[in-house]
Order: sequence, then C-alpha cells, then structure tokens
Amino acid sequence: MTPALLITLEAAKQDPALQTRGDRKVLVTDILPDSEQEAPAIVWRAPSPQAKCPVVTRRDTELAFFTERAKQTRHCHKIGTEIYTLLEGAMTIEVAGELYRLAPGDTLVVKPGTWHEVKRDSKFHCQVVTVNCAGIKDRHEH
Repeated sequence: MTPALLITLEAAKQDPALQTRGDRKVLVTDILPDSEQEAPAIVWRAPSPQAKCPVVTRRDTELAFFTERAKQTRHCHKIGTEIYTLLEGAMTIEVAGELYRLAPGDTLVVKPGTWHEVKRDSKFHCQVVTVNCAGIKDRHEH
C-alpha cells in the first residue's frame, strides 16, 4: 500500500475515461474489482482503456475528476458534503435554485441535503471531493 498518491492535472487530462465518459474516481470508498485496483505507486498514471484504474480507498471520502462530458443529474446527498474545485475552464452549478459560475481556482462547498446540478454549458476540468461519504447509496436523484 502506498503512503500517498500524487495526481497531476496533466496525468488526469491524459486519462481515456475523461475523454470518453468524462469522469474518473481516484479515491474511493469501495474498489470495483472489475475496473479498479489499489494504487501500486505514489505517482498516479492514467490507465490504458483495458487496464484497471489505480485508486486509494478511504472509508468515508471520495475524490473524482470530471469534465463537461460526465453525465450530470440533479441530486443531493443525505450525509455527504461535496467540495467542487474548478481546475480549468468555466463551470456553472445550480445549488438550491441559484446558479453559480466558477472560474479556475474557485471552490464551492455543497452541504448535505442540498439539491444541486452541474450544468454542461462550457468546457471544464473539475475535481470533487465528497467527505462523510457513504458511496452511491447516499446519492439521491431528483
């Protein structure tokens, strides 16, 4: 098990998953055995389309990178807090009926129980950290 995981923006941008489906989790609550494996090295590398993604597991935290290609739906989390940080481009997110436009470096914290949706109206690279995460069973769609 590695003591740390370094994910550079350049490595994330080279990830085939970001170029096709638009998202990639690198810190997960549970490993998906068919598509993920515990990261073997500190420096993260984008896997080939056939390889398993290197990930780190944490009981209550997830980290994902995504682009405008990712499927976006209006949702909330009962116990999880999502922390969005825009890395590149411009992104609009609707939170509790209000629209917020993020610029690179901006961070938006969405509290549990708050309905929100990332809009796909421009190109962007974003990271989202979900803390106090209960995985997919905590996500509720509107």
